[in-house]
Amino acid sequence: MFRGLGVAAVAGLLTALALPASAARVTHESYTFSGTMADAKWFVADGQEPDVGTPRILSITGADAMSVHRVPGAKPERTPQPAVLAMALTMPGTTPGDDPYPAELWCVTESASFTVAGDLSEAALRIPTCVAEVLVVDPKTGEEVPNGVTVTLTATAQWTATGPLESQKSHSRYTYGQSWTMDISRSSMRPALATITITGLPGGSFAGTTQEATIQTVTAGSLLHQ
Repeated sequence: MFRGLGVAAVAGLLTALALPASAARVTHESYTFSGTMADAKWFVADGQEPDVGTPRILSITGADAMSVHRVPGAKPERTPQPAVLAMALTMPGTTPGDDPYPAELWCVTESASFTVAGDLSEAALRIPTCVAEVLVVDPKTGEEVPNGVTVTLTATAQWTATGPLESQKSHSRYTYGQSWTMDISRSSMRPALATITITGLPGGSFAGTTQEATIQTVTAGSLLHQ
C-alpha cells in the first residue's frame, strides 16, 4: 500500500499519531485526531409526526478527544473536540400568528462533562447549558443559514454497551500529480444503547432511547505532501 511513499513519510505520520505535538518532528503538513467518543442518533417512529418544537431527528456526540494540525515551521494548532447536539424539527412561528417552519437546531459547546469507561462499556455526557442556533434554508441560495433565533438547552445522554469490542484499522494513499495524501486510522468500538434527555425546547422536554449508538476510541491521521 505504501510502495513508493518512502519510509520517512510513513514514520512521520506514525510519529505524529503516537507523540504529543511538542515531541513530533514536523516534515509535512498533517492532521491528527485521537481520543474517546460516544455518539447516538434518534429518529421519530415511522408514521408519527412530532409536535411543533420537538425533534424529528436528533444526533448527539460527546468526546474527550483532540485534533492537531501541524505545519513545518509553525506551532501545532490543538483543538479539543466539542460536544455536539443537532436536530431537525418544526419551530413555532417567531411572532403570534406566524406559521411554524421547518428548521435545524445546532448546539456546539466545549462546556460539557464527558466520561467513559476504560473498556468502553459505558459513557455519560452532560451539557449544563448551550445556546443553540436555529438554521433554515435560504430560498435564494438553498443553503442553511441562521435566522437569528436561538434556543437555550440542557442535555444529558447515557450510553450502555450492548455488544463486544470491535477493532478496525485502515490506511490509504491518494495521488494527484506530484502531490499525495496518506490516511491512517485505527479504532475500537462497542455498539450501545443510549438514553437522551433534553430540556429547553420550544415544545417542552424530550426523552428518548436509541440503539443507533456507539462508544469508541479513535486514532487517525492525514499526511499531506504538495
